[in-house]
Amino acid sequence: MQSQDALQGRAPRRAPADPRLPIVGDRARCWRPLCRVVAMASALLTLASLAEAGASLVEPRGTGREAGGRIEAGPYLAFPVPARDVGGSQLGVDAGASLSTLSSEGMGVGIDFAYHYWPASSGYRAAFDRYLRSNRLESLDGSEWACSVFQLTGHLRYELSLPGAGRPWLQVGAGAYRVDYNLDERRPAGTYSWVVGRGLGNSRLVGGGYVGSGLDMRVSPGVSLGLDATYHYLWMRHQGWGPNDLPDFSVVTIGTHVLFGRE
Repeated sequence: MQSQDALQGRAPRRAPADPRLPIVGDRARCWRPLCRVVAMASALLTLASLAEAGASLVEPRGTGREAGGRIEAGPYLAFPVPARDVGGSQLGVDAGASLSTLSSEGMGVGIDFAYHYWPASSGYRAAFDRYLRSNRLESLDGSEWACSVFQLTGHLRYELSLPGAGRPWLQVGAGAYRVDYNLDERRPAGTYSWVVGRGLGNSRLVGGGYVGSGLDMRVSPGVSLGLDATYHYLWMRHQGWGPNDLPDFSVVTIGTHVLFGRE
């Protein structure tokens, strides 16, 4: 009989409470998410350039904002704020891109694609450890653990029409979040069963949503820079044995973005 795979930890290994349990830890070293962000940033810069070029080819249906609205697209970068489910011992990061079509009244729809690296708080890590012990006969190693999340969502956007270059906005989105628990194989001495390779349940596709708000400043025709704050909520709850359910996950991020478009 074979069991699940285990995590490779950042902290020194320790023996679990039950020596028969495989030790698991966080396989994502701090440099791995940074490398992923660099790679994604390069892709996002390419996407932004293509979006800017595409937006320049979009001819409005009339003359001015009142006639046809506009299309906007661009990358963003944000960082999670330590709170109930997110810890501050590691660097978390969000990197993504969005595309929106807006009417002349400031209402619009769009899509989002993003990568998130969210380190868990000590409370959420303890809950995840209890879940692993009771459901997978595994134990987390070390004091740090983080999950990687890929987001694909749709959104509704509303912009306030104010005089001047500033444009405050509100955005609500929902869709799919693919959560990777960052579990890697390591077989400590004394374990009595094992699975070779990636086991079942190390990544999940869950539903989620977010609410965001921010302020965009027009810096040149067709280009805006902005600041934003976003609250994400992921329905990650998974039933365990007894009181050891895996809870939902929430995170607040603060970041910046650039938008390219044409009215």
